Amino acid sequence: MLPRHGFISIDCGYTANQTYTDSRTGISYASDEGYIDAGLIHPVDKSNLQTDLADRYLNLCFFPSGERNCYTLRFLTPGGKYLVRAAFGYGDYDKLNKNPTFDLYFGVNYWTTVTIVSSSTAYVFEIIAVCPADFLQICLVNKGSGTPFISGLDLRSLTSDLYLEANVTQSLVLLSFFRDTVGFGPNRYHFGTNYQHIRFPDDPYDRMWQRYENVDGWTDVPNKSNGEIKNSTNDNYDAPSAVMRSASTPVNDSRMDLSWSSDSSMNVGVDPKFFLVLYFAELEAVQELRQFDVSVDKNPLASAFSPKFLLPTVLSGIVQGSNEHSVSLVATSNLALQPLISAMEIYMVRPVNESNSLDANAMMTIQDKFSVKKNWVGDPCAPISFAWNGLNCSYTTNSPPRITALNMSSSGLVGEIDASFGQLTLLQHLDLSHNSLSGSIPVFLGQVPALQFLDLSSNNLSGSIPWSLLEKTQRGLLTLRFAHVSSI
Repeated sequence: MLPRHGFISIDCGYTANQTYTDSRTGISYASDEGYIDAGLIHPVDKSNLQTDLADRYLNLCFFPSGERNCYTLRFLTPGGKYLVRAAFGYGDYDKLNKNPTFDLYFGVNYWTTVTIVSSSTAYVFEIIAVCPADFLQICLVNKGSGTPFISGLDLRSLTSDLYLEANVTQSLVLLSFFRDTVGFGPNRYHFGTNYQHIRFPDDPYDRMWQRYENVDGWTDVPNKSNGEIKNSTNDNYDAPSAVMRSASTPVNDSRMDLSWSSDSSMNVGVDPKFFLVLYFAELEAVQELRQFDVSVDKNPLASAFSPKFLLPTVLSGIVQGSNEHSVSLVATSNLALQPLISAMEIYMVRPVNESNSLDANAMMTIQDKFSVKKNWVGDPCAPISFAWNGLNCSYTTNSPPRITALNMSSSGLVGEIDASFGQLTLLQHLDLSHNSLSGSIPVFLGQVPALQFLDLSSNNLSGSIPWSLLEKTQRGLLTLRFAHVSSI
């Protein structure tokens, strides 16, 4: 099961089998041993990094071998919703002074491209997605533009009623826009008097909120009543009270204008879809009316909107297009108080390609039982360019890829034939020859409905051949090879 709080917190490259507690958050971090069996560890010179970075940036794990290397996070809830965050601090650890670029995948789905522009900067990427199985894999893919590396990897469990826009058909990638005026790239902002990043324990889900950059003509709206911001019963975003306790408002103007765009490295595509979340709460027990119109790219999002006193209200909507986008808050009349805003999140909506969790689970079990190395990392079939050696998969438009052939001949397999082979229900061709498999030939092999070819020759199997296999052979439905099988 997941540790306390539903968190997995990995310091990539940290000393194996040891943990430590971050003094600022109280979060316990562990090494990446047990999450990945590849990669090399390297320290990072603190003087090559921006100041005030967490300890996890003082070491990293890099991957000079293999086109795809994946972290496997286990003991998850199938259908559960998770926030996953990956952190990268290059720090010119390899003394090459050559900033790398590589891709990041969430399972079989492209997440983002990691483009290191400044060697001293921390690059942070987040995604909110539904996990189809009881494990998920985060993969770094070498594009031939430098060696992939990673400093940290976090998983945070979310309740199912949060961020309903993240579901089995699409994920939410927190928009990143790396620039000098902002501490780190992800576009999750709070406004007002608190100049610090807000995260756990103030945010129980450990979302990272940074203060929006200073804007001339804006001022802070403090919570003069010092009251806690109440939770809203119909709020599917649950911004913490620490975020909602302050806001920004214009000093002598009746409007607020915000603009945003995506970082070019995110590969947003021709006509990307974004998801915008705006948070509001009235912090002053005012007698005057605070009422304003909210528009996005000059399209109305809410008219005559009035924030509620010490109660969060959320406005959200889909924004289309790769150009720069704008948000405007405009007071409805000269008598109304100026508009205000408490927080904002901007996500890119990415469609989700399915994988067959039954096939993937079966292959993971086979890999673990027999300690198979090869190139067996990530999803067995997808993306197609990274399909595992020894597998053939079927690819159709309307369904996830399925395993149809598995060749594990001369793979050094020792022990009994695992029941997971029988869970590959579309398997047509299975070659287990020239190994050291022992025990009896299992009955379940004859129950694999699509199986047409089975080679068990040159093993140490014993006992009789199950009738289900013999019958299929006699009917011409199965080619069975078993020469040099002991005691048969």
